[in-house]
Amino acid sequence: MQPPGTFHAIAGLRTHVVVDGEGPPLLFLAALGGNWFDFDQVTEILRARYTVIRYDRPGYGLSDPLPAGQIPSIAAEVERIDHILDELGITEPVLLAGHSLASLYVEGYARSRPDRVAGVIMLDGSYVMLPLQLVPPGWSNRLAHVAARFIKALRLPRSAGIKGHAIATSPGPPGGFTAAQRYWISEVFNGTRFPRAFLVEQAAFGVLNSQLVALRRTHPLTAPVHVVSALPGRRTPVRLFWNWKQGRYARFLGGSYTPVIPARHFFIVQQPDVAAKLIGDFAAGVTVRG
Repeated sequence: MQPPGTFHAIAGLRTHVVVDGEGPPLLFLAALGGNWFDFDQVTEILRARYTVIRYDRPGYGLSDPLPAGQIPSIAAEVERIDHILDELGITEPVLLAGHSLASLYVEGYARSRPDRVAGVIMLDGSYVMLPLQLVPPGWSNRLAHVAARFIKALRLPRSAGIKGHAIATSPGPPGGFTAAQRYWISEVFNGTRFPRAFLVEQAAFGVLNSQLVALRRTHPLTAPVHVVSALPGRRTPVRLFWNWKQGRYARFLGGSYTPVIPARHFFIVQQPDVAAKLIGDFAAGVTVRG
């Protein structure tokens, strides 16, 4: 099947970029382990009003992986986003939507490039109140590569990756995944690059948080911010804590807050209509700066 989108050479890596629709630019950044197709359904809803941009970070989707020893960083992702927007000829401020771990990159970009950002919406984002890096970054990166080689050596059934994605996104989108999604899910999750990319980025979580904390000290966040949390239907201690934490996240960023109940972490896949409405409502209230 012909891959959607285009490929761009960024920092020596072939990077996969998909653009749909027309209107003000909206850039999605996927979660840890996320790929462009996770936003297919919500993009289908929003493309009539926005130019929706998606890209795969190194090793995810159809993008080349990072070389061995290279650690993901906020600065590198800021440069990648700059390059993508420049390649697409987008000069007006962009609305950024980051899911889960990608909220770190989104905040980093908004602080680093305030003139290029119209607004920021965090979709069940990652907020670490006490960032810790217990293992030196170089060690954790090497361990991630060792673990990836071990997984490759296990020669797991081709269905293992697909089942993992199905569990993470269960019950899936309304009406199920499309034929194209099922094809690309199989291609991506049955490959050898995805586990390594996932482990490398997971291992860099502490580094990314530390870099963001440093950036917060010197670069104020001036863009409008909205934080969305996904909460289970049952009123459990976990739900109460996550609601409190995400509310605190919104206050810390000087933004507004909306809890979605009931919802799961991958509600962008499971409830694309809800995600699209939240994004659209926020965008409608954002004054785009020229």
